[in-house]
Amino acid sequence: MGQIDSLIKEYNRKFKESILAKGIAMIPSERIPFSSPRANYMLYGGIPRGRLVEFAGEESSGKTTTALDIVGNAQKLFVREWQEEVDALNELEKPNKTQQERLSYLKARGAKIVLYADCENTLDEDWAKLIGVDVDSMLVMKPMTQTAEQIFEMLLNFIETDEVGLVVIDSLGVMLSAQAYEKTMEEKTYGGIAAALTLFSKKAELSCSKFNCTLIGINQVREDMNSSYGGLTTTGGKGWKHNCSVRLLFKKGAFVDEKGNELKMSAENPVGNLVKMSIVKTKVCKPDRRVGYYTLKYDAGVDVISDIVDLGIALGIVQQSGSWFNFVDLETGEVVVDGDDDVIKVQGRPAVLDLLKENTELKDFIVERINKVIEN
Repeated sequence: MGQIDSLIKEYNRKFKESILAKGIAMIPSERIPFSSPRANYMLYGGIPRGRLVEFAGEESSGKTTTALDIVGNAQKLFVREWQEEVDALNELEKPNKTQQERLSYLKARGAKIVLYADCENTLDEDWAKLIGVDVDSMLVMKPMTQTAEQIFEMLLNFIETDEVGLVVIDSLGVMLSAQAYEKTMEEKTYGGIAAALTLFSKKAELSCSKFNCTLIGINQVREDMNSSYGGLTTTGGKGWKHNCSVRLLFKKGAFVDEKGNELKMSAENPVGNLVKMSIVKTKVCKPDRRVGYYTLKYDAGVDVISDIVDLGIALGIVQQSGSWFNFVDLETGEVVVDGDDDVIKVQGRPAVLDLLKENTELKDFIVERINKVIEN
């Protein structure tokens, strides 16, 4: 054994982690999915786990709604993962000591939970339930007089319990640093929470990676006063941006009617709107799907069926010829038929939406093909 091999063994034993190895052992980045297939397509499956993510945008652009959508999906994912691991350990005929300890730990801990830091004190419980959040199992922090530094310290402590799988901060822009909190309105402060957020993001990046916890920081867009040409920037300085693995910019899109058709912004009674998303930064996938959107209905949350149709058309799974639509298996090139071997064909996009709502088998077929494209 050479000196390098000896050092590798020594340091891995010292830190009780495999921090050194020969060759590059890339670990695939796990994802927490969006409900929208279009959003998942952008980021190759959803937001990365164990990383820092920023949702930025102007007011009413869909940041909080998208974060709540992720929360609801994360809760289901954490319960499913916990149950699968417990079942697998229970099925072992002769578990070793490590496996027995792991099973006892999982049973005592339960599934990982979501921590929502509602710094704005504006979390709407009814809307969260509509989006799909189990509010009863979510831990909610509602800071009153706590400074940014105190909030960040509490969040780090929760992450390091290994019992939290997702943290959402809503939002970074309303936090007040200890320096600003102690001064009067007449005294000027500089830097805002940038110093505290930079230190927090450095620590959180390490803790989130170690304990496989995702942190979403919701941020507001501000006018960039340092730019000679105008433009927009976000709260928190450059340190936070650097430590985020993914940064998404949200904008409010066109209003839509009950059939998903776009309306003018002057429409009086829209049933929803498009939420536009663009990738500002990504370190977990190729940046070749930079812009997308999903459909939000005010009475039902994310309109998954509408997004399935739109993305199916874009990928060629749903094929359009004039006003007629049919469905194709991309792997075989065969057109989908019904039980009587007749080609499934409908006229008009609204008819496609109605068909997929009724025919769950066809909907699942399209979703399965979409997921294969996303994964590849």
